[in-house]
Amino acid sequence: MFKAYDIRGTYPELNEKVYYWAGFGIVKEVLIPEGLPTRVNLVHDARYTSAKFFKALYNGIKDAGGQPVALGLGTTDFMYASTQVTGTPGIIVTASHNPKDDNGMKIVKQGSEMLGLESGLAKVRDFAVPKIEQDLDMSEWVEPKFDTDLKTKVEAYFMEKIFTIGQIAEVNKTLQAQNKTLNIAVDCGNGMGGWIMEKVKDIYTNINFVPLFWELNGNFPNHPADPQNLENLKDISSTIRSRHDVSFGIAFDGDADRAYAIDENGHPVQGDFLVAYFSKALLQRQAKNPNPDFDLAAVYLQPGSRCVVETIAENDGIAIPSRQGHTYIKAQMTKYRAVYGGEFSGHHYFGEFGFMDSGILAMVLFISLIVENGGQVSDLFKTLDKTYFISPLMNPSLPEGETFEDIKVKIKSAFKDAVISELDGISVFYPDWKFNMRPSNTEPVVRFILETRCSDTLDEKVELVRRVTGL
Repeated sequence: MFKAYDIRGTYPELNEKVYYWAGFGIVKEVLIPEGLPTRVNLVHDARYTSAKFFKALYNGIKDAGGQPVALGLGTTDFMYASTQVTGTPGIIVTASHNPKDDNGMKIVKQGSEMLGLESGLAKVRDFAVPKIEQDLDMSEWVEPKFDTDLKTKVEAYFMEKIFTIGQIAEVNKTLQAQNKTLNIAVDCGNGMGGWIMEKVKDIYTNINFVPLFWELNGNFPNHPADPQNLENLKDISSTIRSRHDVSFGIAFDGDADRAYAIDENGHPVQGDFLVAYFSKALLQRQAKNPNPDFDLAAVYLQPGSRCVVETIAENDGIAIPSRQGHTYIKAQMTKYRAVYGGEFSGHHYFGEFGFMDSGILAMVLFISLIVENGGQVSDLFKTLDKTYFISPLMNPSLPEGETFEDIKVKIKSAFKDAVISELDGISVFYPDWKFNMRPSNTEPVVRFILETRCSDTLDEKVELVRRVTGL
């Protein structure tokens, strides 16, 4: 349950005792020894187990001598906003896009640093796991005391970021001058996106949002809140195709820290293409109106498409490579004071938001760029569509008896004439194609993605790599 950069598990193996002792351990094994604040902001999503896990976490932190601050329902990026307001750690009880019986925790240690195995979570694991099987008296637990004043302050701060990054005033002014109204479909999958959309839907004067599954329901009765699985985009794609007045769509994951864009034809926008577009836009904003807090830099995933690093270079930006995973990206953004970072999986990170990722900020930025451009969504990506051809993310199982190290040996032997990097798994670069393989953090599979400059060679190269590796 203790993953590389969060806690994730399935109920009832993941239960109140895990939360209690994890909260206790975070205070005793990390915050106190490292001299960090022991006041911790606590948020939870709408899963059916979240409220009771929230209570257990609250009591664990309290009993360890910490000060739990209960904020209640919210998105993961709302929790991030709370840590920026108070300058203290924060935790959200959530399993993000996972199935309904799963839950977990995402933990901000300090600033933009997340608590992962390499930064203290291993200590929490070693402290908590031996205690989980022991009896625990829950009869003395107190009910969380909610800080409504702080929640109001955090909401105001978050809305200010939404207005600034989304350039809401400019969007409203432009649409009013054009006497134009946009209809935008938004699929929240019954996750926490519905919570934030209720706060955002009325800030625009000439935009109507078409709601799909905004009601909070931890059973996810309509489809899983996981937009990376294209099956879960059928409803929003169908809505866009059947309603000719809908300009495009946005789909959030369960905790609303990821956002996917769907064009006017109901087709999902390639994740890397959106990262490239956001990189260009925010680098241009920084160049035009320099913010002394940031450099002209953007962070990209080395396993991702070349379109991102090449777009950054075309816009005079410094391209900073990163491993996949929000702990690594946030660390790189902080180190290099980047204005933006992005993953093809739908995570978008903003310098102006403490180098943290946010689904709603990605949505409002996308809206502002569409309004500024004035065309259709598909028009923005026509050049990229004709230049970069990307395979789906494949997840082959390791051959029986083999390790990922064995796969790497095969790759190095077969592709000796390539440029090879081991920053994140293994990446192989040729002038006209590239691929990346890395071991999954959660499953006995390999993540494999390949890109070519020519559509005719994509399948051929995929088969070549499969043949070489035996995957």
